[in-house]
Amino acid sequence: MTTGRLAKVASIAIAATATALLLSGCIAGGAADDGAPQAAPQVEIEQGSLTGVTTADGVEYLGIPFAKPPVGDLRWREPEAPEPWAGVLDASKPGPDCAQTVNGDSDGSLSENCLYLNVYAPEDAAQERLPVVVFLHGGGYTAGTPNIYDGRNFAATGDAVTVIPAYRLGLFGFFATAATAEEGEYGAQGNWGMLDQQQALRWVQENIETFGGDPDNVTIVGESAGGGSVCFQLASPTAEGLFDKAVVQSMACGAGAPASDPTEFTTQWGCAADDAECLRAVPTSTIVGTATGFGFASPASGGPDQPVGPLEAAADGTLADVPIMMGVTRDEWLGFASAQYPLDPAEYEAGVTAQFGALAPDVLELYPADAGEDPIFASGWLSGDSMFACPSVVASDSFADAGRSVYFYEFADETAPGWRSLGDPFPPSTLELGATHTTELQYLFNYTAAQRALNEEQLALADQMVALWSAFFETGTPSIDGGPEWSTFADGREVLELKTEEAGGLEMIDSFESAHNCGFWNGLG
Repeated sequence: MTTGRLAKVASIAIAATATALLLSGCIAGGAADDGAPQAAPQVEIEQGSLTGVTTADGVEYLGIPFAKPPVGDLRWREPEAPEPWAGVLDASKPGPDCAQTVNGDSDGSLSENCLYLNVYAPEDAAQERLPVVVFLHGGGYTAGTPNIYDGRNFAATGDAVTVIPAYRLGLFGFFATAATAEEGEYGAQGNWGMLDQQQALRWVQENIETFGGDPDNVTIVGESAGGGSVCFQLASPTAEGLFDKAVVQSMACGAGAPASDPTEFTTQWGCAADDAECLRAVPTSTIVGTATGFGFASPASGGPDQPVGPLEAAADGTLADVPIMMGVTRDEWLGFASAQYPLDPAEYEAGVTAQFGALAPDVLELYPADAGEDPIFASGWLSGDSMFACPSVVASDSFADAGRSVYFYEFADETAPGWRSLGDPFPPSTLELGATHTTELQYLFNYTAAQRALNEEQLALADQMVALWSAFFETGTPSIDGGPEWSTFADGREVLELKTEEAGGLEMIDSFESAHNCGFWNGLG
């Protein structure tokens, strides 16, 4: 499939808010507290001494600076290595969220001094060389924080050292003007948030051995916008050598896009686009308040940090030569669609007609209003298939055609705990919405604002998933004792379906594309 076809598939999402919400993580919360932590051993890294905490699951070092604060003259510049510190750094508490409005991921923040990361390791790992996982959070590139996840599952099993960094968001992380373009090779695209992630990966190369990690065995993992970040890094020459494997969760690696025009923002701030001094004097609060929600900031292609998007990079041979795991949740968009509950069938059908025109009868035949107990189900499945499931098939095919080993999964726990928006369950809380966007994260990275705790069956599934991901981190081949052989997607077009034992357990299926109507969606180009 051509990249133009993928772009067309992504452009025909039904919900008016689809583009705005597509990349969101949409969970609020904080790290779980498993008992009273105690001081962890003091360690030495490149910048100085630090001490964290010991928990029941391992050791944690939180709020470690991995770059200089990107403030003042460093606003809208590539990140620089952090300065050494005197004395012992207290790494028992996480750093502040990066500047953003109040949203489903964060209580909001006005901190531009936010380039910190959290490290989670097994307690006795200091002399080991364990696989390293660097998790990149979601939030639509405009929201989110590393502090609503943790790496305790992988620390508890002793299988990996986990690093979760922050990165600049919104107009602080994705902003390019004539002024920034004149200042350096990265300024024309303004991918400051993506460069922050690369700086965190360089920090890992320099320091992770201290925590028991192997700098020669690093896997980058991301969900939603974090998955889009992984896609960016796969196509980035400046990320070469910084990771060895990649996991893309709930995001299709689409075609690259050029930088957006910031004129409307600079005009609001009273600055000319080429006046760097004026732009850097704009108060943080003014910039945070300029644009809200999602859709106004995202990575751009065309510069030295990403000359072309990941699908183009796969086609021209420049995609990172690493094993890739990709996957989606079965009911990606139902959480968002449920905000319309109850949805009138006539209103749903009118929306489909307005969105798809001559194609509407075909779409309604595949997704009739009565497909579920309310038309929100049809709406959610339609958008999830067209924006997540089927474009991910396109990306997997592109990567496999480029010679990469691609393992495809579908998280399909139909009773997975849902997630909250601004602290409240999406309406209606009485409906079982299935495996919606972000629900797999509670099973892997303790996404702590789910509506309820995992039950016994789900905890067993979580253990299997942690073991599968850990095997991929270690060897590049995900497999566990007693589980099915997870073949590459190119070998039979099979997908590993992740369900509880009660629902059938782990199973390789060949029905994914037909179940999500990918023949229709991927045939539109």
